[in-house]
Amino acid sequence: MAAKFEIPKFSGSNFSLWKLKIKAILRKDNCLPAIDGRPADITDDKWKEMDDNAVANLHLAVADSVLSSIAEKKTAKEIWDTLIQLYEVKSLHNRILKEETLNSSNE
Repeated sequence: MAAKFEIPKFSGSNFSLWKLKIKAILRKDNCLPAIDGRPADITDDKWKEMDDNAVANLHLAVADSVLSSIAEKKTAKEIWDTLIQLYEVKSLHNRILKEETLNSSNE
């Protein structure tokens, strides 16, 4: 019997932890390569299956508010790249601002 894993749906915060967890899910389902782009040595049928599984995992792992921002994307890579663009940059920016604020208050 296969183990079932659930992660909290990504709602726009704590992207770095969600990203780590969703990558684990994609790896477990043998579809992690789908977020990096198609490997050269894979058949069309196998690629479609892998990409479809990755897209389904990504759609099911995000809250409705996030889903609306990726709904038009067709491939797992397009979805992944959009999520990175929308949320990872903001997370990094917020961490830098927080660190600068902490450093300023300690001076």
